[in-house]
Amino acid sequence: MRACVTLAIVMAAASSAHAQAVDDDKLWSEATGAVDVTDSTRASVSEQFRGGADSGFDQARTELALGIRANTYLSFAGLYVLMLRDGDPRVGTADETRHRLAADATLRYELDRFSIGNRVRMQYTTYEFDDDHVHFRDKIRGGYDVTKHVTPYAALEFFYLLSPKAEYRETRFYLGVDWRVKKRLELGAFFLRQVETNVQMPERNNILGLELTYLVYKVKKHKAGPADHD
Repeated sequence: MRACVTLAIVMAAASSAHAQAVDDDKLWSEATGAVDVTDSTRASVSEQFRGGADSGFDQARTELALGIRANTYLSFAGLYVLMLRDGDPRVGTADETRHRLAADATLRYELDRFSIGNRVRMQYTTYEFDDDHVHFRDKIRGGYDVTKHVTPYAALEFFYLLSPKAEYRETRFYLGVDWRVKKRLELGAFFLRQVETNVQMPERNNILGLELTYLVYKVKKHKAGPADHD
């Protein structure tokens, strides 16, 4: 049943319906510093810049996050994001500052070198020129440890708008790789296909993502969870 629902959503997202799509090639870059508060709690701060070949500078983001590992399979996280956005007349947006609060719950299972995870997120975002938005997001991710330090992965994420009205909004397809360079340093790269639906000017973006994560203070050796993209 879930496979049928997923297929239906992807097919709906792929069709442009009655809207004219806007295509762009974009680059998302992110640097993160993290500290282990305890052996099961990690705090982090991230700086991210997003831009496009046609849109130019899109936005800068600052994210504060706190994650808690309940056990081997279950973890939780809370985060705050400050977004400084540059308007794009092609999709009818203006310069604005947004604030976001979000809560995550992630189930993760590992079998030998293979891992699969399901992260669900509830997020609240403020808008200066529109009603504030509440989204529910569901991200499924599978990875395989080619070596002890290199993990290619694929992921699929669905966005549902709950307020100010209920409708499906976006699909994201990921292909990426994480590389643990040193015990405290990890690099990541991914390709993301972003497909919007049920908006006046839907975006269809090809995105290259580059990530750097440094663990400033480490309490206990444990495998870090997969990176999340917003």
